[in-house]
Amino acid sequence: MAVARNKGARHVKGVSRGEMLWMRSGAVLLAATAIVVAVYWIHQKLQDPAVMPVRSVVFKGGFKQLEGGDLQEMVTQQISGGFITLDVSAIQSALKSLQWVAAVTVRRVWPDELVITIEEHTPVARWGESKLISDRGVVFTPGDIAPFASLSRIDADERFAAEVMQQYRRMSALLQGYGSIARLRRNALSGVTLWLDSGVRIELGNSGMMNRLARARVLLERLPARIDALEVIDARYSGGVAVRFKQQDPSEEKPTESHA
Repeated sequence: MAVARNKGARHVKGVSRGEMLWMRSGAVLLAATAIVVAVYWIHQKLQDPAVMPVRSVVFKGGFKQLEGGDLQEMVTQQISGGFITLDVSAIQSALKSLQWVAAVTVRRVWPDELVITIEEHTPVARWGESKLISDRGVVFTPGDIAPFASLSRIDADERFAAEVMQQYRRMSALLQGYGSIARLRRNALSGVTLWLDSGVRIELGNSGMMNRLARARVLLERLPARIDALEVIDARYSGGVAVRFKQQDPSEEKPTESHA
């Protein structure tokens, strides 16, 4: 028996696989575009200093030469965005450019604070006429050298600053109790000459300097009452030192044996 078809029935055409993939791809693209737009909008908003602003800057470190007001002004000039987007590296670089800054770290503290820790250079000696050298062997230029006139003076090629600083420390320790170094000069051939605070000049040459200085120290031990009369101790001899006293003719300078 034949079954009559309903003439009012609607014919539904199926969606092909290609069309389904196209629809899905379009939906993914639309979602990705929305995400990009949202991220861009958020980024632009965070660039606005009024959105999540930095409300507090805290400096840590014992400052003797740096001025808090100058530091605050420099940091303020570097803050160009909100708490999230501010350039920490730019702030560090700006502060590190200051002559007295030896090290600096900058960190964010949620929700609106910057904590900046600064370490100042500790000057050990003057370097030439207008510079200083720190305990780390870093040569830098202070705003005014006059307050450091009492420090020892070192004259040497700046390329060897760290090495010369080590020599200065070792020699100062060896001479402790027998005089302090007022000046150290290292020439182009690495030869070292010292001047003590008593005015005595010590010639050490460019090799075996610590052994030679030890021989000079033995002489200082043996002549405590005549140190002020000494002018030169030449320790460049292999088995002893030569001495010259003030008012003595340089031609009369003679080696003195030392078994140090």
